[in-house]
Amino acid sequence: MSIVLTRRRRWVLLVTVVALAIAAVGLVALRGCRAPVCDPVHYPPGGITISTGGVGGVYEAYGLAFQEVLADELPDLTVRVDNSSGSVDNLTRLATGRADLAFMSADTAFRAPALEQAAGAPGRIRAVARIYDEYVQVVVRQDSPLRSLRDLRGKRVSVGSAGSSVEITARRLLAAAGMDDNTDIVRRGYSVSDSARLLANGTLDAFFWVGGLPTTAVATLASNLPIRLLPVDRYVEELRRQYGSFYQLATVPAGTYANVPDTPTAAVPSYLLASLRLDDDLVMRLSAALFSHRTRIASVVPSGRVLDVRSAISTASIPLHPGAIRYYRSVKP
Repeated sequence: MSIVLTRRRRWVLLVTVVALAIAAVGLVALRGCRAPVCDPVHYPPGGITISTGGVGGVYEAYGLAFQEVLADELPDLTVRVDNSSGSVDNLTRLATGRADLAFMSADTAFRAPALEQAAGAPGRIRAVARIYDEYVQVVVRQDSPLRSLRDLRGKRVSVGSAGSSVEITARRLLAAAGMDDNTDIVRRGYSVSDSARLLANGTLDAFFWVGGLPTTAVATLASNLPIRLLPVDRYVEELRRQYGSFYQLATVPAGTYANVPDTPTAAVPSYLLASLRLDDDLVMRLSAALFSHRTRIASVVPSGRVLDVRSAISTASIPLHPGAIRYYRSVKP
């Protein structure tokens, strides 16, 4: 009898050990680490900073939504969200170590190596994901006589904040339309929120914006003042010829803004970038949080709906961060 009980006890003990081992492996997998060893996560002293964009823009909204996600997923990590003047400013902050995560449009990606070199930190900037496409939006009042880019000659036009991708795109589009942004328009350089306010009070005739749909500042403007968007589709092929295939024909769908019909335009991808100095395991977990909570982010930023692991790895000339690569390999179909 004692021998039988001993065998049963041994069997129960063996089953228990196996069950605990399976549970441990499952826990490791859930934490995004590789069995049998899980490297500890190294949080930067003082936490991390996400550099976004101007007030009222999609980058700001996306950054704030991601910050809330991380507060739940990584509660011991301090996450700050800073506004910036846009993509070029964000690249500079990453290159100089003043930001750990940042948003950037593909049409400024070519500047990354030069900014890294100037900061004495070549190879510091890496990509986490291609997150969504940004749409060129040239906004005028609905009762404005302006119908095309060429009609902007001599008008008061905001081309976006200095150092932003909006400024770069506006300059390129105006050049494609045969104009110089310094001499052929009354050039202004405002953020999207300031541009919307100044168009409403009559200080501006038009403004350029490049961002996800809908952009909060433009949507708020459209709810208070009838607006239109100028078509720029005729210049997309010239942009592609001169600057790269990341420029694509696109349409701002009817209803994106109140009473604004379908408007043909150009679109360009945007990326979430990270500093290479961030721990690989931390970036893997940041990537996992981004994708697992994309529906939550999309409830605040509709552009978040298009985030997809298949397209996210297409980050052009910006290499993926090793931590992001680990994440994509872990979820590879």
